[in-house]
Amino acid sequence: MSEQGINTEADIINNIKKPEFFPVSEGKLISLYILSFGLYGIYWFYKNWRLQQPKMDKNIMPIMRGIFSIFFTHSLFRIIDKSAEHLDKQHKFNPNSLATLFVGAIIVSNILDRLSLSSGAFINISSNTVVITSVIIFLLSTYPMVKVQATVNRINDDLLGYLNHKYSIWNYALMAIGISMWILLAMGLAAESMGLVLE
Repeated sequence: MSEQGINTEADIINNIKKPEFFPVSEGKLISLYILSFGLYGIYWFYKNWRLQQPKMDKNIMPIMRGIFSIFFTHSLFRIIDKSAEHLDKQHKFNPNSLATLFVGAIIVSNILDRLSLSSGAFINISSNTVVITSVIIFLLSTYPMVKVQATVNRINDDLLGYLNHKYSIWNYALMAIGISMWILLAMGLAAESMGLVLE
């Protein structure tokens, strides 16, 4: 075998360009985001802003932009949209509409969560109904992220998100914690529906 043949795989790896935005497969993003009750979204925003930091003239504090993502969603989506100018029309998105949908879903879901804990916040509406409505609205916030990630993967020349499609031990730990929370939520809903929760 020639030396050129031996180095082929290493050359391919070295020629992979550094991703412009955070690479992750859509399936992995959906599962981690939903199972972690949105905590993975904080990491997703942080990683995207961290990749953008070298292009900025100032310190944008990626960690803070991840934690307080609702205040920076519109700007990040606009940056991604601008980088997608070379893509076909069907692979682009409306940054303002998707960002507004994401932020609105997160805010409304959080408000409903807090109101469900306040006795008497709603008249003739069970807290179960409020909680379920909150969960449905939270799930709606998944759509904007997945839509944007599909475009990001095309910008990164990584259509299927192959650069980050495997689950790490930390991913599994996060999912285990999230699944426990989902089980507790389901048990709480079931207990209240059976009248086992004291008012």
